[in-house]
Amino acid sequence: MTFNDKFKFLMDITNTSNTTLASAVGIDNSAVSLYRNGKRKCPRNKEVLKKMADYFAGSIKLNYQRKALALAADYSRFNHSRPVSEYSQMLYLWLTDELPVQNNLVDSILNENVSSSSTDYIQGIRTIDVVPNATSVLYRSEGKRQAILSFVNYLLTLDDPKTIYVWVDDDVYSIFDNKEIIASLHELIMRLLDYGYEICQISPSPVNTTQFFEEFFYWVPAYLTGRVKSYYYPRMRDNLFSKISIVYPGYAAVYSDSLSSIPDKTFTVLTAESAIVSIKEIEFKTFLSYCRPTMNIYESAEDVSTCFHRFLSTPVAHIQKGLSLPPATMPDELVTQFLNDNPDSLGVSMRIAYQRDKMYDNLRNVDICPLATVNQVLSGRVPVIFPVVKQEVPIYYTPHTYALHLKNILEIMDTYPDYFFVPIEYNPDDNVCIIVNECSEAVLIRTALPSMVFDFNHPQLVQNFQEYLYRIANDVGYADINRRKIRAQIKELINALEKV
Repeated sequence: MTFNDKFKFLMDITNTSNTTLASAVGIDNSAVSLYRNGKRKCPRNKEVLKKMADYFAGSIKLNYQRKALALAADYSRFNHSRPVSEYSQMLYLWLTDELPVQNNLVDSILNENVSSSSTDYIQGIRTIDVVPNATSVLYRSEGKRQAILSFVNYLLTLDDPKTIYVWVDDDVYSIFDNKEIIASLHELIMRLLDYGYEICQISPSPVNTTQFFEEFFYWVPAYLTGRVKSYYYPRMRDNLFSKISIVYPGYAAVYSDSLSSIPDKTFTVLTAESAIVSIKEIEFKTFLSYCRPTMNIYESAEDVSTCFHRFLSTPVAHIQKGLSLPPATMPDELVTQFLNDNPDSLGVSMRIAYQRDKMYDNLRNVDICPLATVNQVLSGRVPVIFPVVKQEVPIYYTPHTYALHLKNILEIMDTYPDYFFVPIEYNPDDNVCIIVNECSEAVLIRTALPSMVFDFNHPQLVQNFQEYLYRIANDVGYADINRRKIRAQIKELINALEKV
């Protein structure tokens, strides 16, 4: 969006007249009109911009306004109630194109470590005891916090870890309006999993995209344990209501229903009455029957092989980010050599799966891949990576094999005009491959132990991954003149390797 697009959007969403803004900022009415019509660009006077940001920050008070802004700016923090000064600063950065790029979903997977912060902040929230066969009613957002934390603490006292049912279709940032508290809550969730609990989770409705991805972000570390199953309701909802329903069958439940427009006018029930807990369990399981898996997680060689045969044989355009040169671009002689050097039950199937004729014929394919330097190759530590093959012994490129692979990439670029190679800096610490069959499916391969394959079919999730990868590709530049520059870069590297 241009400055004028952003300006008009803010004027419209706040229902602000030209006269009102001119008076608030201290500029002429005609200047506001010129900004709104796109006839005058972003003002150079930073004080004017700051006053604009201050005005709009004070005018954006309703949920729908924040959500619309979050989607327009592709910045989820706009979706949450914050001090006017903080909100104003974010608006200022957005208007000046200085807002940091936010990819919470993907970045969280690339950096999946759980925060190690203490639970001091949680201890600052007064919890209550869960009394057998008793019910407590708590009010407002503080009541939600108390109920959820009391419930979790109660589970940590039990010696019977089974499955916890979690359905939180609510704004977690609004409930726990503090990143330290959220980090501490994560720790408690991970502790539950360590105790032996499993979690069956229904994610927020797809209609609320920002909230959906933030919820996913919270749960990524738990997903990596393999002890959390996630589902989503595939049909559209009006997003009128916010709901919390957390059930541990036979013991306790937390539930709350409220209008999204009045989040603080609500009550939350924390109960250990068996009849109520049973009803909430039935309610959850009934709704679950209408849901679909958010993702499938594969660990066994057989499941991984089945997933990739299906994924790679689907004749659609794809974009991927790999950890080394893409296996599909490898010449046949190297495929044979490398797989023979690394015997594996998946070797035969991968020979079929990586047939480039299937991958490139009349389809748009974009490979975002690290391009190593001559010195990195000479060090003998640039790996040959078949992401879905369990490599018992690491295999590394030599200058000769790396040059052969690069030559084949050039040949593919010459043969298939819709194939694009996007070089990025080689990062030896990166351990996640991302492959997206455009508009249909996304697969993440985590090569670090414990190695896992995440298979996503949720349309909005797939779109998010796709946009993330295209943002990387567009930042590098890969079409037209950039394509020619990349070819020249590859040729230069080949020549250097052949001189070694």
